[in-house]
Amino acid sequence: MRADSCSRIASGLRLTGLILLLTALVGCKTEKDPDQPTILGAPPSNAYLGVEYYYNWGAYGGEGILDYSLTNAPSWLALEDISNKARQGVIMYGVPGLTGGSRGEADLGKTEDINLVTTDGSLAGTMPFDIEVRYNPLALEAASFTEGEVPELAAPGGEHCALPDLSGAGEHTFTINTYDESGAVDGEKDVTLPTRQVAVKVTLDKPSVTRVGVAFELSSQYDPSRCDPSFTGTAPHQRCDFSAANASDAIIGKDIVGLGTSSPAPVDENGDPLGYLSYEADDNGYLTRGVVTLEPGITECYIRLEVVEDSFAELSESAQLTLTEVRSGLAGLGPNNGGVQTSITIDDNEPVVSLETLKGGPRDTLNVGDFREYRARLTGERYGIVQARLIHSESSTARLDSEFVIEQQESGLWVENPTLSFPADQDAVTFRVRVPVDSYTNPDLADRFIEMALDETYQAGREGYARPASEDLLRVSLNELTTPLVLPATGGFVPMDMALGHNGRLFLAGYDGADGNRVKVRIFDQKGNLLQEAGVTPEGVSLAPSSPVIAVVNRKVTENNTKVDRYEFLVAYSSDVEIAGTTPARGEDVLASVFRFDGDLNGGEYVPYWTLRSGTAGDDRIRDAGINPDSGYMILAGETSGTWPGQSSAGGVDSFLQRIDAVLDGDTPVPEVAWTRQVGSASDDAVAGSSVLSMSPMLFGSASGSVGGAEVIGGEDAYFYAYSGASTTPTVYQVGTAGDEKVAAGLFSGNNLWLLGESNGDYSVTTGEDDLQILAREPLSSQAGFLLSYSATGEVSRAFTLNDTTDASRESFHGLTGFGGDMVAGGETDGNFTGEAITSSGQTQGIVSRISLVEPVETDDSEPEFRNEWRYQLTTGATSVRRLANYRDDEITALVRSGEDRMIILFSPEGQLLTPLN
Repeated sequence: MRADSCSRIASGLRLTGLILLLTALVGCKTEKDPDQPTILGAPPSNAYLGVEYYYNWGAYGGEGILDYSLTNAPSWLALEDISNKARQGVIMYGVPGLTGGSRGEADLGKTEDINLVTTDGSLAGTMPFDIEVRYNPLALEAASFTEGEVPELAAPGGEHCALPDLSGAGEHTFTINTYDESGAVDGEKDVTLPTRQVAVKVTLDKPSVTRVGVAFELSSQYDPSRCDPSFTGTAPHQRCDFSAANASDAIIGKDIVGLGTSSPAPVDENGDPLGYLSYEADDNGYLTRGVVTLEPGITECYIRLEVVEDSFAELSESAQLTLTEVRSGLAGLGPNNGGVQTSITIDDNEPVVSLETLKGGPRDTLNVGDFREYRARLTGERYGIVQARLIHSESSTARLDSEFVIEQQESGLWVENPTLSFPADQDAVTFRVRVPVDSYTNPDLADRFIEMALDETYQAGREGYARPASEDLLRVSLNELTTPLVLPATGGFVPMDMALGHNGRLFLAGYDGADGNRVKVRIFDQKGNLLQEAGVTPEGVSLAPSSPVIAVVNRKVTENNTKVDRYEFLVAYSSDVEIAGTTPARGEDVLASVFRFDGDLNGGEYVPYWTLRSGTAGDDRIRDAGINPDSGYMILAGETSGTWPGQSSAGGVDSFLQRIDAVLDGDTPVPEVAWTRQVGSASDDAVAGSSVLSMSPMLFGSASGSVGGAEVIGGEDAYFYAYSGASTTPTVYQVGTAGDEKVAAGLFSGNNLWLLGESNGDYSVTTGEDDLQILAREPLSSQAGFLLSYSATGEVSRAFTLNDTTDASRESFHGLTGFGGDMVAGGETDGNFTGEAITSSGQTQGIVSRISLVEPVETDDSEPEFRNEWRYQLTTGATSVRRLANYRDDEITALVRSGEDRMIILFSPEGQLLTPLN
C-alpha cells in the first residue's frame, strides 16, 4: 500500500513539475525583445574658433547602460565623462582651436561623417553628422559724425566693454600749407585745434573663451599728389592738396585721429581708463592706429577716435577704419578672414552762407548795363570774421569778370571784390552785381544767366571761409531787351496771341493790315531781333481782321533710331474766305496750320508742314489751340453757331473741342479730324481756353445756362469738360457761386485747372459738411478779378480776389501764366490797382499781378517762407495787358495793347519792369 501510495505521490509531483515548467516556458515566450540603442538629436553644423561648442545628446534602447564613443571626430571635439551611469545620453564638447592640442586655425574646415556610437555591450546605434569650423568674425559698424558735435552712443545689444565717456574735448596740433592768391604754397603754419570724441563699435559674432586683441588703423584715399587735371603745375599746390579728386577724402592726422596730440587719455563713464584700448603712431607721428581688446565673453567694444574741429569749409569727407590683424586670441577679420573695413563720414560744421535778393527771393533778372544789390546771410556757430568768395557755377552761362562783376562798398565807393566778409557781430552783408554793357557779348539767342556759387576751389584749405547753403545760391538772368519791343499800328502787323519757344524764341501770331490782313507769325529772339516772318495765309489772299491763336511745342521723337528734338508751332484762325487747297464748309471755318523747324534752312527756320480747314454750316470761331508734347496730337477749341458732324446743337452758340491727328497718306503726313465734341447751353456760351496737359484734352469757359445738362449755379457760371474719345458724352463741371463768374483765361497746372476772370465778388474757400471745400463769395462795390483752382473732377481748392485797395475801380483780366510755382495775371484797371499808382484820368492802365501759391504760415520761432507776391500798374494810359508768357522762370513776357499799337514788355521775377516805357 505504501509503495503504491509513494508511486502515486511521485507521479503527481512529476505532473506538477511538468505543469510548472510549461507555465514558465509560456511566460518566456511573451516577454518583449530589447530596443535597438537609438541616439536622439541634431548637433549644430557650424562651430567657431575660440567659441565653446556644446551639445547634449539623448538616447534610448538597449538592455543595459549605454556607452558612447566618437569616431572620425576632429581632435578638438570630445565626449564628457558621465558619472551618473543611469543617464541615457551624453554631452559633446570642445573649443575649436584650443581643445585637443591648441591647433588654432588648423582646426578650420569641415569634417564629414563623424559618428557618435552607443552600445549596451551587445547591441549598438550610430548617428552620423558633419561639423564645419569657421572664423568667429569681427565687424565694424559704419559711422557718421559732425565736426564739433558729440554723438550719442546707441545702447549695447550684448555683453560689452565699458562705454567711453565722449563728453570731454581734446586738442590736436598739426602743420598746414598756406597759399597765395594763385594757390601756390607760400609757407607752412602750425595750428592747434579742438577735437571732439567719437566712437565706432566693433563686434565679435560669438562670445569667445579667449581674450581677442585686434589692431585697427585709420586711412583714406587722400593723395596730395593727385592734382586737378586742368592744373599744369606740380605738387605741392592748392590744386593738388585740395583737388576735386581729394575733396571728399579726409586727411588722416588732420581731419581725424585716434588720440589728439594734447588730448587726455580716454576714460569710461565712471572716469576709469579704457584699459581695452591703446594707440600707436603712424608714419607721420600721429596716433591713428591702435589695438582694441575684447575680454572673454565680450561681443561689443568701442574704438574711440577724435574728429578735428577745423575752420576750413569742406564737403562731407570720408575716411576708412580698418581692422588690420588679430594680435591675440582666436577671431577672424570678417567671415572669411578677408578683412574688415568701415566708412566714416565727417560732415562739416562751418557756418553756412546763403544769397538772396533784398526782398528775400532766390532769383532775379538784371538788365545788361545795370546793377543791383543782393544780400548774403550767414548762419551757424562761428568765431571771429568769416569770409565767402563768390563766383559763377559751372552751369552758369555768364562768367565773373567777363559778363559781370561783383562789387562791395568800401569807404563809400563801390569796388570790385568777390570776397564777402562777415564781421563777428554781423550775419548779413550786401553786395551788388554789375553787368558792364561795353564788354558784354552774347552770340546766342537765349539770354545768359548767372548761377552764383562759392568759389570752393579758392576757399579749399584756407581758414575762416563759409560753406554754401546749396550748390547754386542765387540765379540772376541777364536781359538784353531793355526797351519795349514796339509794333506800331502803322506797320500793319497786329499781334493777337503770343508764345515762347526753343532758345527763347518769341512767337507773335497776328494779322497784317498792310497785306490784306493775312495771318502771319513773327519770330523774335530775346534781344528783340526779328528772326523770321512766316506767312500762314497764302499770298494774295485778303481776309477780314482775325484773332489767330498759337501754340508751340518741343517734342522728343525718334528718327532713324535716334531721339531728337522736334520743334513745331500750331497757328489757327477763323475765316469765311476761300483759300486754295482748302474746302470751305459755309460761314466762318477754322483754319489750322502746323510749321516745323528746319535747322538747316537759312540758319534755322520754321517751314509749313500741313494745313487743315474744318467747320460747320454756321460760324466757327477759334479761341485756343494746343499740341500735346508727348504724342503730338493737336486740339482746337472754340465756339460755333452751327452743328458739327455727328453732334447736336444745344441752341445759340455752343463750345466745341476738336482733336487733329497727323496720319500718313502714303509717305506724306496729312491732318485728319479724329473727333469733335460740341457741348453747350440754350444761350450763347463763351470759350476761354483749353489744355493738352490734362489727362484728356480739356476746354473751359463760362455760360449763362445749363451746359451739357449740368446744374446751373448762378447767373454766369464757369464750366469745363474733358474728352478723350472713349465715351460719347463728356462730363461737364459747372462751377461758381450765385453771382456771375465770367472766365477770361486759364491754364492746367499741377493737376489743377486755374480759371481767371472777373466779377464783383470777393472769393474764398470754406469747409462745409463732410469736410467738403466750398467756394464762398461776398459782394464788392466794384468789378475785380478772381483766380480759382479746381480739380479735374470739379472740386474747388484755392480762391484769390484781385481787387484794387479801395474797392473803387474796375479791373478786367485777359492773360494768365504759371511762373516759379506761382500764378501771374494781366489785364487793366480804370483806377489805382496797386494803391501806389499815378492814375490816368478816364483811361485804362495795364496791370500785372503775381499771386503767390505759398500758403502763409505764422510761426514764432522761424522766419516765414518767402512769398513772392506783387502788383504793377503801367504809368501810361490806354494800355491793357492782353497775354502773358513765362521765359525760364526768369522773365514774365507781356503782350500789351497801347492805344492802336502793340508792344512787348518784360518783368523780373519780383515785379521790376525791365523795359521802361519812358
